[in-house]
Amino acid sequence: MDRDCLETSTLLAPREALTILEPFFEELQEKFLTAGLAEVAKTKLRCQLGIHDTPRHFAGCLENGSIIYAAPELVELPHDTVFGILAHELGHAADFLYPGHFVLRGDKVAFTEKVDKHRFSGWQRRNSDDVEFSADLIAEWAVGTRIGYLGPCHLQSLGRGVPRPYGLR
Repeated sequence: MDRDCLETSTLLAPREALTILEPFFEELQEKFLTAGLAEVAKTKLRCQLGIHDTPRHFAGCLENGSIIYAAPELVELPHDTVFGILAHELGHAADFLYPGHFVLRGDKVAFTEKVDKHRFSGWQRRNSDDVEFSADLIAEWAVGTRIGYLGPCHLQSLGRGVPRPYGLR
């Protein structure tokens, strides 16, 4: 593990960090709504201490899509990384709020209104790489900008970086 990945810290309280992060979140959430994903309006952003427990863990989404928790340390990252991380997490939220509605086609995703038992069953059986790739592709589809990964920590970035490495946790 690269020690440089662990150097980010902030003296901001979660409430203060949330005040800084909310405009990023709201801008991205609006793009998801404009893309036709009305359910994403229900997703809330919260800041919480203790989330930054691994080199790349600055945010996470509940598996029902209702809340994205962000580490206060997220405010210390470059804007394209903040946008990339939050867009990725909103991709998860959309995926969870619309189970089985997103169809992966190579390096693109399409939305389908119709979800049958077969499609839903396949959605439930995805491996962790498929879930993570889906979040990136859904974010790209909604926001219009690719999610890339940068640096030794492989942090998401909006519009920069390499495709997500397989096996990244």
